[in-house]
Amino acid sequence: MTPYETLRQHIDSLTIVDTHEHLQLENDWIKLEEDVLAQWLTHYFPYDMVSAGLPASVYEGPVRDSSKPLRERWKMVEPYWAAARNTGYGRALDIAAQGIYGLPRVDGSTIEELNARFLAARKAAAGGKSHYRYVLKEKSRIEVSVTYLSGSRPVPKEDRAYFRNVSAMDLFLVPANGLEIEKVSAQTGIRIHSLDDWAAAAEKRIDADFAAGAVALKTALAYERPIHYPKTAYADAEREFNKIFGAPPDAAPLAAESRHIVENYMVHRILAHADRLGMPCQIHTGIQAGNGNILSNSNPELLINLFLEYSNVTFDIFHIAYPWWHMLSALAKNFQNVNIDMCWAHIISPEASVRALIEYLDSVPANKISAFGGDYNFIDGVYGHQFMARENVAKALAAKVADGAFDVDRAKEVAHWLFIDNPKRILKLKG
Repeated sequence: MTPYETLRQHIDSLTIVDTHEHLQLENDWIKLEEDVLAQWLTHYFPYDMVSAGLPASVYEGPVRDSSKPLRERWKMVEPYWAAARNTGYGRALDIAAQGIYGLPRVDGSTIEELNARFLAARKAAAGGKSHYRYVLKEKSRIEVSVTYLSGSRPVPKEDRAYFRNVSAMDLFLVPANGLEIEKVSAQTGIRIHSLDDWAAAAEKRIDADFAAGAVALKTALAYERPIHYPKTAYADAEREFNKIFGAPPDAAPLAAESRHIVENYMVHRILAHADRLGMPCQIHTGIQAGNGNILSNSNPELLINLFLEYSNVTFDIFHIAYPWWHMLSALAKNFQNVNIDMCWAHIISPEASVRALIEYLDSVPANKISAFGGDYNFIDGVYGHQFMARENVAKALAAKVADGAFDVDRAKEVAHWLFIDNPKRILKLKG
């Protein structure tokens, strides 16, 4: 066998760690009334179809309406699906159709049978034959997935065979209005009359998440603002925060400028708390999901002041910071507390992921890279993504064998680090 074939066979045998998902619990998935087209177009691939020309109003409206005939809705997307199926997002769905449902691809000749098999799998899951076990354990060989559950709620004990949760930092930064302050007061038992009270309540909520099994903080503010958080004086943040008390309880949120000042203060306050707890922090960097955003907001270089100040906090930097994977390479090389997470990356651009990993293995210690996080909000996509991740890592390691950087045995060892040892250590996964 070639080095690639040997490494692919070895990597396929590994039971891996999944660093990042948005999956709902299976009991919630079973209750959905979506057909396969509606569910598979909740995440990622429709953004490429919109890029190819599909009107967003069509994707967000009739295409995802399962009450309308499947064939009729398929015809609306078929030309755009054909135009975009070459992308990583499109390839992941074809791989899922093949590996989970035994169909060669997603197209007009298979869509109805794919839907029938999808609905049958959900019905079987309702009857006790777990689709999550089949996809995550049997097909994908995933030991555990770190997932974000809506509202930052903890993973129930019965689901911990599949998941560990994260604590969503973004929920604790700025209250929307007085009604949210009242809600958080009721949840935490802390009467909130100042910014300091709000910060104390945020810390108490994070403590509760941590005690309930959360393994990391997670922030995705790059979707809304630049991820540079300058050190902000308490008095400045308090002045802006107090505007909430001067408005009706159901008032609109603070203006962006005021909100950002409070966020800057709270990010530092929460990272200081994470330092005390020994809690890692996962940060979204690079391209944002969807269509049309301000990409420059998410350059990981903007985080340097946090890396410098919170040197004891372990930072898990998401998505290879695509397209800034070179910058992330330099940051991880320069800062002991900065680690590279390849979650989402393999379907954003499979080729860029291979090239990035080759570069990382030339510049960054191999114990600082996590190879896979599915980052999907529907279960079947995870299978397609992990398949591509295993393929991409095998390609990158085979390239390192070919250029003489290390032999096949060393490549196998590094593969184990990337998929298992590193994420377990970085995220302090136990049990």
